[in-house]
Amino acid sequence: MEVNKLEKFLEKVKLEVYSEPDSQMHMNMIDKIIPDLVQNQISDEKKQKILDIGCGQGYALTKFKEAGYTNLTGITMSQEDVDETIKRGFKCENMDQSFMTFEDNTFDFLFSRHCLEHSPFPYFTLMEYLRVSKPGAKAYIETPAPNNIRPLETIPNHYSIMDTKMYIALMLRVGFNILLATTFTIKLTDKNNPDKPFDEKNLIFVIQKLTKEQLEKAKEQKPLTK
Repeated sequence: MEVNKLEKFLEKVKLEVYSEPDSQMHMNMIDKIIPDLVQNQISDEKKQKILDIGCGQGYALTKFKEAGYTNLTGITMSQEDVDETIKRGFKCENMDQSFMTFEDNTFDFLFSRHCLEHSPFPYFTLMEYLRVSKPGAKAYIETPAPNNIRPLETIPNHYSIMDTKMYIALMLRVGFNILLATTFTIKLTDKNNPDKPFDEKNLIFVIQKLTKEQLEKAKEQKPLTK
């Protein structure tokens, strides 16, 4: 009975999935983000396995390819986006980020941009991120911040637009190490009021799955006492 409830819930979530064609706003953001990641966060090993979670129609994968990376995979729950990504020449599967079918310890780098907020249970989803990451692997996670001018919380398939503290708490609880937690804003305009631009805030995290050596070192550290 309880399993049936979950299955019905997941079917409802699938009905709220929508396609994410390339948009100029997101393309501009990706054009800035990926060079920064290549310079500061991703290793130079071009054959490392990179997973784009919620890949849309594959634009970010094209940027990773242009940077020289060759082992690229995307997942999305929109079949239209899967088909378009494959047309671009990439491996792509119709897959839920919370129930990935990859083996444990598969990927060297996860790229999850404006995807985690689409999970109804981000704690569980982050556990999946950790599971499919190799020890030492990093993940880039970007989400919209809560309480922006645009009512992003009301968009279908947005379930978990949370603040930095809540995301960090879940990431730490799962077992990730937080390397970076910051924010950035983009300037937007309303087509009905183009003369009044407004800022929209986003959250950025870079997190890492600890290696065996790092875990052992963390265990050796004595907890702080008052």
